[in-house]
Amino acid sequence: MMEPYISYKEIPNTIGLKPGERVYLSSDLMALAFTAKKNGESFCIDEFVDAFQKQITSDGTLIIPTFHFDFSNKGKYDYCGTPSCTGALGNAALKRADFRRTKHPMHSFAVWGKDQELLCAMQNQNSFGMDSPFGYMQEKNVTQVMLGTDYQRSMTFVHYVEHMAEVPYRFYKEFTGEYVDADGIAAIRTYQYPARRLELGSVERFNRIGKQLEEQGIAQRYVINKISVTKVSLRESYPVIYEDAKYNMCRNLYDFEIDREQIWEQD
Repeated sequence: MMEPYISYKEIPNTIGLKPGERVYLSSDLMALAFTAKKNGESFCIDEFVDAFQKQITSDGTLIIPTFHFDFSNKGKYDYCGTPSCTGALGNAALKRADFRRTKHPMHSFAVWGKDQELLCAMQNQNSFGMDSPFGYMQEKNVTQVMLGTDYQRSMTFVHYVEHMAEVPYRFYKEFTGEYVDADGIAAIRTYQYPARRLELGSVERFNRIGKQLEEQGIAQRYVINKISVTKVSLRESYPVIYEDAKYNMCRNLYDFEIDREQIWEQD
């Protein structure tokens, strides 16, 4: 028997999001739009975002990634003009008057809700420092929702944990360039990013750690209209990821082209 179609507007309620919850939303909108059309429903990005806002209420916080890497690649960033390179959802959020963008030129977020001012006031230089939105996600127990995507493509929080664990296959790299702020004022600024040592040939395998999170009840996976939807408690995921990064040579996070024992021996 075929499962009944669930409107994309009902997804936040279907997965049990609560009023006041802090949500980091990662979504493949193409899968949602295709499935909606197939079932006779017109898909609207703004109505999709509205549905999450309605579910968590103004006491909650909605965080959508708007990452871009022109600052590190070309030395230029415009707070208002540089788009998100992480998909249509981020760009849609940036066009809305009720969202504001955090300040980091490489790892920024569009934010709505109770903690908007807190997040948008952050001055973190390092993408993944404790004073960054990722540190906030651990402290405030943000729930990441991955809709139509997976840990491999969407769980950037892992990089924050790597930074905290001081993994030996990354090093601190500084990028300096022209930063145009929200008021249109240009200045030369420097930001940090823990870059990977490319000669080690690291390959992300985050779905392995995701399986562990699901087995421990830290993540819950749903299938709605044949689309995978995963909900993860980021605070609870932190010690599991940290244990693997710090003490297990990242066996559930990465493969490497050389023996991992050599990498950790060099540390």
